[in-house]
Amino acid sequence: MRKTTIIILISIVYITSLQTSTAEAPKRIISLSPNITQIIYALGAWENVVGVTIYSDFPPEVEETPKIGGWVNPNLEAIVTLEPDLVLLMKDQNTIFGQKLDTLGLNKYVIDSNESVNDILASISSLGEVLDKDTQANNLVKELRNELDKISKTAGKTEKKSVLIVVGRNPGTLEDVYVIGRNNYINELIDMAGGENVIENKRLSIKLTKEAILTLNPDVIIEINHDKSEREAQILNTWSQLKLAKAVRDNQVYILSSTVLLHPSQRILEGAKILTKILHPELEDTYGKNN
Repeated sequence: MRKTTIIILISIVYITSLQTSTAEAPKRIISLSPNITQIIYALGAWENVVGVTIYSDFPPEVEETPKIGGWVNPNLEAIVTLEPDLVLLMKDQNTIFGQKLDTLGLNKYVIDSNESVNDILASISSLGEVLDKDTQANNLVKELRNELDKISKTAGKTEKKSVLIVVGRNPGTLEDVYVIGRNNYINELIDMAGGENVIENKRLSIKLTKEAILTLNPDVIIEINHDKSEREAQILNTWSQLKLAKAVRDNQVYILSSTVLLHPSQRILEGAKILTKILHPELEDTYGKNN
């Protein structure tokens, strides 16, 4: 009896292993988060993407890809219509509407977190497994670690500059200014690039008044412009209202008309290079030009 039980257990393990090794990679993928969309592209699985959110802006091919709603309110009917064999989403999204996807019988995979650089690299590795792109994922993670380490070591020899990164505010004013706190991967990129976040709050982001910004008095202000690049002059003019601020006085206000810093994917390397170029332009030839 005992021998029979052992044989059955061995058979179960063998069959399970066989099913895992022969499972086909998904052919119809829906990505519910821009960072996931970007990672899929980097891993060479873009041809299988059949739907993305309205906030996906990279790669350029997303313009021709069917849209299935927003980050917190995807169009479930549109998702079902596209007949995906895999829906990819973030942990926070799963908390909000994951049960609805389950009710519809959709196969999903949840990315655990993107709070730190290590989280992002782990997400790339896990997606590599799910998409049957392990080799590509391993190579990408290795490259990112090496390049980020190179930037960190080079910029770490410089004198740190205090930085304020602005991600939103009331248009045309310096009121209700939303800035990056310290509990996120962007704060890590600031540090790698030879900067120090002037915000000490541990939250993801906080809201400041222009008086508070003047008190913090950062060496450099970087505003992420979500609109078209032609608005850069207008944005700079708005910051001129704060003439007593060191960054404004020293012409160290920069407008970044790109969301490269906002989406936790392989593009954090590009983000780190951009930050380093702004903070320490003399180092660009040392760590390599931005690609």
